[in-house]
Amino acid sequence: MALPHPEDELTRLGKLLQRGLPPIVIVTGASDWFRTEAMEQLLAAVPKAAELRLLDAVDVRAAGGGSDEDEDAGDEAAGEPDGAEGLAACPELLDLCSGGLFTKTAFLVVRRGSNWWARHAATLAAQLAHFAKGSGLVLEAKKLDKRRKAAAALAKGLADKGGLFEFRDLFDTPYDRTRSPLEGELARWVVARALRLGVPLTPAAAWLLVAQVGKVLPELVAELERLRDQFPADGKRAPLEPSDLRGKITCSFESTPFELAEAVLAQDKRRALRSVRAMFDHGVRKKDGGSMDPGGRLPFTTSWLYQSLATVYEARLLHDSGVSLRDVPGRVGVRQFVERFVEQVQRNDVKRLQRGLLAVHHCQRMSRLTAEEPEVLLERFLAQWFDGVPIPTAADLDL
Repeated sequence: MALPHPEDELTRLGKLLQRGLPPIVIVTGASDWFRTEAMEQLLAAVPKAAELRLLDAVDVRAAGGGSDEDEDAGDEAAGEPDGAEGLAACPELLDLCSGGLFTKTAFLVVRRGSNWWARHAATLAAQLAHFAKGSGLVLEAKKLDKRRKAAAALAKGLADKGGLFEFRDLFDTPYDRTRSPLEGELARWVVARALRLGVPLTPAAAWLLVAQVGKVLPELVAELERLRDQFPADGKRAPLEPSDLRGKITCSFESTPFELAEAVLAQDKRRALRSVRAMFDHGVRKKDGGSMDPGGRLPFTTSWLYQSLATVYEARLLHDSGVSLRDVPGRVGVRQFVERFVEQVQRNDVKRLQRGLLAVHHCQRMSRLTAEEPEVLLERFLAQWFDGVPIPTAADLDL
């Protein structure tokens, strides 16, 4: 069964908290951002009169001697007593059974608790019925080990009672691949978050932000906050378009192959040179938000350049054969940034695009045959594209 949308899970959590905190609430899932949002709501819901204990369980080793910080560790859990002996190994549960030291109720909040759960789930299941009235546990963990019967039964019982919340990552593309990424969960989330921050974006502008910043939600929010500082609040302003963001996005990695290909096809030499230098000065961010290995920058960049030029070349051939510009994007499979793509087709003729494809191929060949720096090879490609510098053939290279 597919996991619900993370925002729907937050809404469900809010409804639960309106009735008061239950004895156990567990927050899990791959999304750090949404788990943090959920934990903020839960901490705010802890009664002020209750004694609150916070436990960061990152140093707890999973039963069986697992890694202390790797939340993805899959160690087999060793047997564990679930009676008094088990409770002695987990003294933090004592307060939940007897109340706080100075109050009648107590709450234990366990953060990064994957290993804590793996070690103490059986004890927790056995002691749940003994919790003092009004006391409870909040557990946050990236994933739960449900291999043991007690842990599986406890997790299932919590899920049935609505006390288990799982926050997955947002999907960047729709399940139906014929639909545009602008309709995906991530682009829609960026649009909604931008509106909340006072910098309304069109879906196309939101997807441009994703393409350049990546899919890491805190970084997207940080970029939206920087945009808010650059666009003063104006209730009458129309949502910002991609063209409004030119030169405004100041993310840490500065540029991407996506931006370079756009500058090349827009015949903007200055922006293309700046993009190449920025990629090698500041690195390139991958789609998952991580930094790309330096050795992968040139292959990824030339591959994206070749793909972009080839798609525009195919579209230009169709247009020259009589296909309407309105129909060309659909014929070549382009469903996002359609207006920009049409401009690229209009701006570049067949001869120029053929030469560009040859120049990219030459750049790729030189990367395999010579020890020249990748940045130098890309700058040479730009000289061949913008300035008409000759493209050597195999005969010229004495191969």
